[in-house]
Amino acid sequence: MNEHHEKEAQLYDVVICGGGLAGSLLARQLRQQMPELSVCMIERTRRPLPDACHKVGESSVELSCQYMESLGLGPYMLERQLVKLGLRYFPGGGHLPLHERTEVGPCAEPIVRSYQLDRGRLENDLRGALETAGATLIEGTRVTTIDLGTGGADHVVGFEGDHDGKVRARWLVDATGRQALLRKRMKFTRGSPHVASASWFRIEGRVGPNDMVPASEQEWHQRPCSELRWRSTNHFMGPGYWAWLIPLSTGLTSVGLVIHEELHDPMCIAGLDNTLEFLKKHEPHLVTAIAGHEVKDFLCLRKYSHQVARAWSVDRWAMVGEAGAFIDPLYSPGSDYISFANNFTVELIRREREGRGFAEQVTHLNYLYRALVSGGIDLFRQAAPVYGHPSGMAMKVYWDNFSYWSFTCHVSQQRIYALTPAEYEPFSGIGRRFAELGNHMQAFLRHWAMLAPEPQQRKFIPSPRWPSLHVEAHIKVGEKMSVQATHDYMRMRLQQAEEMAGEIVLRTVQQVGPEIAQRLLREVDFPGWGIEIPRERLDIEAKAGHERESRLPLLAQDLEQSMGPLQRHPEAARARELLAQSVRERAERSADPRVAPPGDLGLLAAE
Repeated sequence: MNEHHEKEAQLYDVVICGGGLAGSLLARQLRQQMPELSVCMIERTRRPLPDACHKVGESSVELSCQYMESLGLGPYMLERQLVKLGLRYFPGGGHLPLHERTEVGPCAEPIVRSYQLDRGRLENDLRGALETAGATLIEGTRVTTIDLGTGGADHVVGFEGDHDGKVRARWLVDATGRQALLRKRMKFTRGSPHVASASWFRIEGRVGPNDMVPASEQEWHQRPCSELRWRSTNHFMGPGYWAWLIPLSTGLTSVGLVIHEELHDPMCIAGLDNTLEFLKKHEPHLVTAIAGHEVKDFLCLRKYSHQVARAWSVDRWAMVGEAGAFIDPLYSPGSDYISFANNFTVELIRREREGRGFAEQVTHLNYLYRALVSGGIDLFRQAAPVYGHPSGMAMKVYWDNFSYWSFTCHVSQQRIYALTPAEYEPFSGIGRRFAELGNHMQAFLRHWAMLAPEPQQRKFIPSPRWPSLHVEAHIKVGEKMSVQATHDYMRMRLQQAEEMAGEIVLRTVQQVGPEIAQRLLREVDFPGWGIEIPRERLDIEAKAGHERESRLPLLAQDLEQSMGPLQRHPEAARARELLAQSVRERAERSADPRVAPPGDLGLLAAE
């Protein structure tokens, strides 16, 4: 640990309060990309941190892993962490044995890697590397006072613990996690319409899905990547809840439970005994699998989702990680939003030092961050019934992955956030329409799950395989593009998303039949989506066998390859006519000058 002696408060270019994942990655990024800056990080815990320390957030996905690899951490991840085999889901409720449930998940190694992170090991290693890189670390010490400077004055940070004293900061970054020193002090916490709570613990040893299925179930054990299922983030899901199993490189397994308070009492997660009691009731086969493994820790958190009013200021302060906003653990987006916030912070520090469009970029990135967080929250706030509906959850994964790989990842990967507000404007409309379509689809999935409950089915829905639009979108996440190429690419993917939304609705109404289709289309106001489904596309569905399959458009083939053959209701033809009627109503609305066109929600200014 670097010694810190307080005589006169030392001035640093950047002082980071908090040395968890967000703070440590930001310090590493600054030392690499702006080595002329002095960086000080103050952290209340001291090394060595225990393996699988009490922090949650072990699973990561493509966006954040591309960010971490850009900081030179790829070789480290391969050596010291676990390569993840994607996200795997067992939706629909857990009373049946696992092999009698629907399985949704990858059947091949991912092309763009992601990792399972042992947070204790990772944060230990990051801190050691920071010292080598020349950052100042003040550990075992808590921040006690922050005096914010205005009008160009320095900030002053006071601290106590293993070291007592003060430092001055040109830039101050709050990375204190749920402590959220700046957000709480400035009353910048904003509520979230997504009300969910979680509990989690770690157990000794490795437990995976294969441990829950007898060896005699040969078909199940012979599915693609069967022996590697344990490396996935495995989700066991039912109405309003999901539980996870995540393997850690140190040989432990993370176990967690998320409940939506719409359907479940938050007392379900209040303590280890209550958590296990809930799992015994809803996922008894999971509880049997983990029985006998020593529990190493336990934590719980109520109403974890929150928004932030502002995370950056022209007075040179910033909030990153959970000190800013937090969405949900499903899809493992926590480190994605660390990546966004860290990149935004470095961009603003650079602009402020260069005297280049700093103030307008602060405003722009605050709007953009809030829009991205709001878009993330929208993925989960209506999802409680979907977790209990196998087909609905499989479709949700299909849609959400495509949107994520097509737009969200590239805002980070192609540094679109670094554009000025005027330069970003062409991307703004694309983002708004992706968000609008996404909200329509989440509402559709929710009402489908409520109107047409579905029993468990013994089947495997693999992640899309090559050739596939999804695989193409996944691969593209790992590539670099110019700004213009990125814009053209996003527009192309948005056109596909428009068609994909129509294909999902067309498939579903034929599956549920006319009575439920009529209610479903009305509940979600399908004519208001602004989706066009050509009459000739509907007519293809009147055909059967090779005559139908040979005429299907590429997107319909992609959907059917992923979801499996369409199981038509006996009155599917009537359901299609109801859909055609909704499309005609949409055309009539579009022709009415009194009706505003869809697709302009003003997302970037959303509160």
